Amino acid sequence: MATVIGKFVSYIKSNESLSGYFKKTVYNYKYSPTSQIVTIKDIETCKENIIQKLYSKTIFKNYVPKSLNDNEHYIETSTPEISVYLFKDALIDIHSSAVLMRNQLITYRSKDERFNEGFVTAHDGKNAKVDLKKIEELEEGFFLGGNGSWNWFHYLIEIMPKLIVFDKRYCQTILVNDIVLKIPSMKKILEILTENKFNIHYLSPDKSYRVKELYHINDFNHVPFNRFDKLIKAEGTFYNLGITRRFSHLISEKLSLVESLPEKIFLYRKNTHRVAENQDQILEYLKKFGFVPIYLEELNIEDQASYFKNAKFIVGISGAAWSNMLFCENNPKSICFIPDNAREFSVFSNLAKIFEVDFYTQLYSNDGVHTNSNFIINFEQFVELFNYVYGKH
Repeated sequence: MATVIGKFVSYIKSNESLSGYFKKTVYNYKYSPTSQIVTIKDIETCKENIIQKLYSKTIFKNYVPKSLNDNEHYIETSTPEISVYLFKDALIDIHSSAVLMRNQLITYRSKDERFNEGFVTAHDGKNAKVDLKKIEELEEGFFLGGNGSWNWFHYLIEIMPKLIVFDKRYCQTILVNDIVLKIPSMKKILEILTENKFNIHYLSPDKSYRVKELYHINDFNHVPFNRFDKLIKAEGTFYNLGITRRFSHLISEKLSLVESLPEKIFLYRKNTHRVAENQDQILEYLKKFGFVPIYLEELNIEDQASYFKNAKFIVGISGAAWSNMLFCENNPKSICFIPDNAREFSVFSNLAKIFEVDFYTQLYSNDGVHTNSNFIINFEQFVELFNYVYGKH
């Protein structure tokens, strides 16, 4: 009997069959309100919460990365209607893009997108398990957190541009990840955008927050954070070109940028993940053509932006550093090394398209784990690709 009860309890607590009526009912009776299984609701259906429509639905030309033998092409990706929403008595987690409203989890997701981050610990297509932490009460705030809010790309490209389209007459308090206080580049971007016009409330990922009046803008720049099938695909990625260019111009104007920097740069990786065993071999070859290594993790945001602004040729391994194409102005050429399971990863190829970067990729084998180091870049293939791109006019 004890074995049967143990199996039953184990099943109820597991992440299996979240949409099963019996399991959902028993789980919520036993563990609610600190943990509960709730229904997922698409934010676009929350028409009653819209206080301002910003942009209509459209079709985005989603450019797939090109390589030596592939012609440039794109797939058409539908973008959602973008609006300012007001949710009352909402529960949030700074590491999650979702908003919990009683027994509904409100979010946006593309096909097969997985978003179990922050207080969302598991989900299927219809229901999600939410585990609340210690709750802090807040009066109001404009939400600038979400999936990957601790990551430079998601912070710079997806999250912070929302601030330039938000009308502060609605609310003068913004809610951001407290990691910003520890990362100077993130803090600098926030200072530029706020200019002491907003009250900043830094939220801890160790807490949940109940906000009486939560203002929220759904994504106009969106990259699926993860996928159920564990693939890295172009599907679901989209940008708003106008806002992204406007954001770039605003940030560039306020940064103290340096002129007369090297025009050919190699994004050298050290003290981090995703490091090629033969990156020194690549660098030595590039030095013959006047390339210099730069160590972005050691540079402040002004220097990072300055290198990309001045660059005419960029070579490096895929990573958040390529977000700095936001500052490119010289129509540079580029070669980005990406893992072979990410051949369709269109995040940087689209950013390159917006800022007129001639962006090429070369694949490397990584056994399906895109964060691993100790891979090898095929040197002969690189030389062939480099000579082709370098010789283009």
